[in-house]
Amino acid sequence: MEQNKLNLVAVIVATTLGTSFVGCSTLPINVPSAQQEIIKSQNDERQYRYLQLDNGLKIVLVSDLKADKAAASLDVHIGHMADPKGREGLSHFLEHMLFLGTEKYPKVGEYNEFLKENGGWSNAGTGQEHTNYYFEVNEDSFDQALDRFAQFFISPTFDPQYVEREKNAVDSEYTMKIKDDARRIREVLKETSNQAHPASQFSVGNLATLADRKDSLLIDDLKKQYQQYYSASRMALSVVAKEDLDTLEASVRAKFSQVPSNGSVSTPAQEQPFLPEQLGVKINIEPMKDTRTLTLYFPVPTSQQYFKEKPLTLISDLLANEGVGSLYSYLKQQGLIESLNSYYYGPDDFEQFTVAMTLTEAGLAQYDAVTQAMFSYLRLIAEQGLKPLYFDELRAIAKTNFDFQEKYSSANTARSIASQLHYYAPQYVLNSDFIYERFSVELVKKYLAYLTPQNMRQVIVAKGLATDKVQAQYNTPYAIAPLSEQQFALYQADDVKKAFSLPKANPFIATNLTLKALIQDSQLPEVVFERAGFKLWHKQDSEFLVPKASINVQIYSPLAGQDAASRAKNFLYNALLKDSLTEFGYPAKQAGLNYNLWSTNQGMGFGANGYDEKQVDLLLTINQRVRHLTINPAAFELHKNRLIRAWGNAKFNRPYSQGLSVLGEIQRNKVFAPDQLAQALTAVSIKDLEDYIVAFHQQVEIEVLAHGNIQRAESERLAQTLYKLNMTDSAALTRPAKEVRVNISGDALIRELDIDHDDSALIMSYVNPDKSLRTRALYAMLGSVINAPFFKSIRTEQQLGYIVAGRSTSIEELSGLYFLIQSSKVGPVELTRRVEQFFVDFEAQLTALSDAQFADYKDGLLKDLATKDKNLNERTAHYWAEINSRTFSFDSDKQLMAAVEQLKAQDLLPFFKHAVADIKPFVVRSFGKAHRDEVDYQQSLADSSICRGNGCFTGGETQSVLM
Repeated sequence: MEQNKLNLVAVIVATTLGTSFVGCSTLPINVPSAQQEIIKSQNDERQYRYLQLDNGLKIVLVSDLKADKAAASLDVHIGHMADPKGREGLSHFLEHMLFLGTEKYPKVGEYNEFLKENGGWSNAGTGQEHTNYYFEVNEDSFDQALDRFAQFFISPTFDPQYVEREKNAVDSEYTMKIKDDARRIREVLKETSNQAHPASQFSVGNLATLADRKDSLLIDDLKKQYQQYYSASRMALSVVAKEDLDTLEASVRAKFSQVPSNGSVSTPAQEQPFLPEQLGVKINIEPMKDTRTLTLYFPVPTSQQYFKEKPLTLISDLLANEGVGSLYSYLKQQGLIESLNSYYYGPDDFEQFTVAMTLTEAGLAQYDAVTQAMFSYLRLIAEQGLKPLYFDELRAIAKTNFDFQEKYSSANTARSIASQLHYYAPQYVLNSDFIYERFSVELVKKYLAYLTPQNMRQVIVAKGLATDKVQAQYNTPYAIAPLSEQQFALYQADDVKKAFSLPKANPFIATNLTLKALIQDSQLPEVVFERAGFKLWHKQDSEFLVPKASINVQIYSPLAGQDAASRAKNFLYNALLKDSLTEFGYPAKQAGLNYNLWSTNQGMGFGANGYDEKQVDLLLTINQRVRHLTINPAAFELHKNRLIRAWGNAKFNRPYSQGLSVLGEIQRNKVFAPDQLAQALTAVSIKDLEDYIVAFHQQVEIEVLAHGNIQRAESERLAQTLYKLNMTDSAALTRPAKEVRVNISGDALIRELDIDHDDSALIMSYVNPDKSLRTRALYAMLGSVINAPFFKSIRTEQQLGYIVAGRSTSIEELSGLYFLIQSSKVGPVELTRRVEQFFVDFEAQLTALSDAQFADYKDGLLKDLATKDKNLNERTAHYWAEINSRTFSFDSDKQLMAAVEQLKAQDLLPFFKHAVADIKPFVVRSFGKAHRDEVDYQQSLADSSICRGNGCFTGGETQSVLM
């Protein structure tokens, strides 16, 4: 009987794969109609309207009377798959160029400067088939910002001088990520696909693909690409603002009716994504980092038109389950994997159903057994999983999530709607992901029929694999070969299927979704239970009105980070706690009751947030495990080795990222370098960790926050239980103050890194020891004013690097400025000269700053500080941050706003001079390999004052400020 089933599946697959599946997409799924009412959550107070302009531009307007920020997003149904052959990266380059001036607003950088003056920001991204532009700004400046935004799509200047400059920015983005394993792997996967399919193209672009040629000037190709694809008929726009719908409609009609249209629409690619010889294959890839992954890709017809049935969601949900009897649980118990995930994605014409696993060393050696287990579990799904229970659970969870959906930022709302408009009729743009209308056995079977060894691309990424090819752009070694007949036979065997079981009914799905009566509406959290070493803060929510709560527990202990060994043990303790809770806690996360555990240099914490019905039971189970962890030897070895490997891989991070990590080690106490942590953990035994856990809890201080749909009496009962669990055998402790180091040496203190990368990096951090509110307010103002001109000078005009940032910063209660550049052009000493020259130029800008300009910046900052929390989790995070910083008045933003109100334009120039002259910086820098033949590098090597190892600047050159 079993063999007959396998033969039947094989026949279905052979028949299906014998025909093209590219044409299965029907886009859009439903014809838009102005009469369709957008379906929204019962919790959603916003008003929506769909309209389509005469030029074909599709628009959704969102009127949100409570919005403190307005936003817009325009999604163009065109991405890098439309790049002409030989002009790879052109669509990405075009995205960059639209920010550099329009006929109506020709000044380069004016758009971002206007947004920054008015509490805003912007961004864009180019994908396979979409390019999305978006911004967020203060409400009273939205109309002006929207006019500037609209001109991107009406009359960009494409100034030739910036065409030349900006392609350097694209090239810098390429070189910056040239050692990123994600990019390296992605390009190998493209190279081993059908080269006639546009998804196979190099997408980022570089100086070679964007070079002028005798018969093809870049600027001409750029304009042609814009004229061909930037048509209103390919665009979708969403705006979110306080104004009523009629006002918003009038505004967008006035601004976007001029967007030209050539009537073109996006159509799915017609080529097969993979040739027959590129399926049923194994691909080896050599990474930079010490990683081990097995990823199984299965190309399938797009499932977009089945958004109401979601067959691939059902399959991936069952495959990724981490509960008892799951594929993950079995492979983990066998010591073969560390993690497992399943998902699907793709362009408009096909999707790749993906099963991704991180492997142990044993798992790498037994990748065939891991693959066989995955296919066995798929057959279990086909035989026993095609029943309504699992679909009904997904539907119930989705319905609850949609009914009680909370608000997120205006920008995220606009981006989501704009992208959805290309694929769904307007009424579904908010709820398409939440619809589970009909369980279709036939559809699930249809997609299961594609998940076979013959249709698989088995990708193994690890050090030391056999390779015989090199991907050119990223210099990545790889090999591709057909799977053997023995592998096909093994993958169809069911030796391990008896070890599996499908999930039982989820006990955590919320059924009681009532809002509890408001007993006492305190405006802020208040302490409702306090004993020596223990305090619980309570706040019943009276604003967001969702049946959810958040409970956070922080345990402070002196053994959390007194040295590298204790810090490393704390990380391992945290990892093993998470591991021990996976089977029990996975159904809770699936049902919208999330939990987390975290490690800090002052202690560790845990929390639960989501639907409150069964939250306390989950939290107490976690707490029991925290206090009484039984260490599984296999899990101990797995996570110990995983942490050591992860810390070892830190040296492959981008130069600026490594620099930020080292800056954190310099400026904060109890922060240790990755190599210190790895070395400390190497010798730790199970007995050592058991002793550490006991000692960790001997002296503690505990802070708890209970916030949301929870009454005071419930919080009091919870506090009594938590107190008994945590303090019965522990002595009360008052946690020590945090420390921040500042430079008092009278000169820059330089830490130089040796990083194996062509790019150089520079970070300059000027932190002021003055904790006064006025100082904090001045830095906040400086950050608002300096960000845009620094970016314009260093990146746009000088083209020194793709990663550029100049802004204010804060470390605990201290404020300052920091400047960051990663550059493929010049070394860090020259970058320092350029930053210092910017300081001179910026002083002139501040001198010329008018009262009106200052008022705009100030108003933007005040509105930014006054931004309201949009959902329960954001409010909890705000309260929790105040508790952790001991700001028990919960009004730090209001205090800062009051200080900002007092500032005047003439305050900024003298303060800036003080901030970069009297305050001396910590400098973290690295010379890229491309810049090591310069005089600056040789002189740096001869400078004995420069620190080149861990533990720098702990003597008299620094001062620790207590927080």
